[in-house]
Amino acid sequence: MKSQFFTMKQGDQDGTKTWYQYGTFGASVKCPDGNTNGLNFNLYLSSLEGDKAQDEIDFEFLGNNKRVVQTNHYTEGTGNKEQIHELGFDRIDGFHDYEIKWSKDFIEWSINGKIIRRDDNEKGVELPGKAMFLYASIWDASDINEGGWTGIYEARDAPYACMYKDVRVPLLTAVEEDSEGVAC
Repeated sequence: MKSQFFTMKQGDQDGTKTWYQYGTFGASVKCPDGNTNGLNFNLYLSSLEGDKAQDEIDFEFLGNNKRVVQTNHYTEGTGNKEQIHELGFDRIDGFHDYEIKWSKDFIEWSINGKIIRRDDNEKGVELPGKAMFLYASIWDASDINEGGWTGIYEARDAPYACMYKDVRVPLLTAVEEDSEGVAC
């Protein structure tokens, strides 16, 4: 995919118009500075937003801690595989590269070329298998766990913008859709 640059503002969501079945997805991301308590910025794959049986693979930046990122994946709507990773830097200090490598056998999450997590398709660990779109969004998540996840939104430094550049998708794994709009 050609190099792209876009900025997400609070409440925005954007994504590819094409489904992809496996491959390497990524972008260079610069998260907003200031007090971002309560907000969630992200780069993620999802089979269909709002579907209770969706598959999803996430990088999520939690507004209350600029030095961590959360990874997770859902299969048929079941997640609870969250892991918090120390970044070793403040995510507002310039662009950093985030990449998801997804196959039927494993998922790898990398930051700046270093693998931070790998989940293998083993007994009891089912990986996402549905074709998915690549999304990015920024939203107020302070209602989750009474603010325990991202903090409570204060809007002291609004407006907030998360910048994405060099967005990458695996063109060779694009999936066609049928007349009903379902990936096939």
